[in-house]
Amino acid sequence: MNKPVDMENAESILRAALTKEELQNLLFENIGLSKRECREMVNALFEEMRAALEAGEAVKLEGFGRFQPKERPKRWARNLKSGEKISISERRVVTFHPSRKLTESIERQRPALGKPRTS
Repeated sequence: MNKPVDMENAESILRAALTKEELQNLLFENIGLSKRECREMVNALFEEMRAALEAGEAVKLEGFGRFQPKERPKRWARNLKSGEKISISERRVVTFHPSRKLTESIERQRPALGKPRTS
């Protein structure tokens, strides 16, 4: 039932932004669930992540990274056109911290800096 992920197909999709629909299709192609089941699984995953973040909880995905809500305090900034000082209200944002494994994997895929590209 579980077949290995076709990395050539996955890499071609990952070159652009990976959308929910593409993620659902990858699950359909590689795991063998129905398209409806894949859609429900992806939607349930993101709904649980959203609910945890809204509740102020971090979401840690082993080998991938950690999503964490963070409070940004009120601050002052300057309007670059008018020079006027403006207030930016406090807000809550989500930060992402990649795991060491993900960081190392991405780094291995990056072409070496300073080496000329060959045609």
